[in-house]
Amino acid sequence: MIKKLSFCGFVLSIILLGCAEQAIKDDTQVKTVLPAATELSFRDFYKSPVGPMGLEPTQKLLSLKGKRVRLKGYMVVEEEPTPGLFMLSSVPVNIPEKEDGPSDDLPGATAFVHMPKEDANKVLAHRTGLWDLEGTLELGGKEEANGRISYVRLLIDDDLAIAPEKINGN
Repeated sequence: MIKKLSFCGFVLSIILLGCAEQAIKDDTQVKTVLPAATELSFRDFYKSPVGPMGLEPTQKLLSLKGKRVRLKGYMVVEEEPTPGLFMLSSVPVNIPEKEDGPSDDLPGATAFVHMPKEDANKVLAHRTGLWDLEGTLELGGKEEANGRISYVRLLIDDDLAIAPEKINGN
C-alpha cells in the first residue's frame, strides 16, 4: 500500500465515523484526516465508444477535477522509471521504451501518479499486483518528466508517504 499502515487503519476508522476534518496524533506529529475519496474507475475516464474526435472525457471524470479520488490499477513496468512519477493502468503493461519508442501498448486510460513532495526525487520500485491509491485528481494536457503527455494525474497527498520498502528496489 502507498499509506503507512498504522496511519491508514486509523484514518479509515475516523472517516467511517464521519469526522472529515479532525486532527489526530501520530507519535510525534499531528496529522489531519482528509475527506473521503470518491471511487474512480478507468472506465470512467473516457466515453465509449470512441467517437470521430477521439477520446472524450466523461462527465464523472470532469466533475472530480481537483477532488480526492480513489483509483485501483496496475503499476506500468518502465525500462527507465522517472523519480517521483509512475503510471497506473487498468491492466498490467510492460512498455519497452528503448525498443518501441512512443509506439507501445499503453492504454489511453492511464493515470500518471505523482508521489508526495518528500518522495519526489525517489524512484519507486516496480510492484506487481493491484494498487489502491488515493489522491487529488488533476486533469489537462501536460508534458511529464518522462517525456510523455498526460491528461489524467493523481497527486498523492503529501502527508501519506510511500512505504520505504517500495523505494529504490528495497
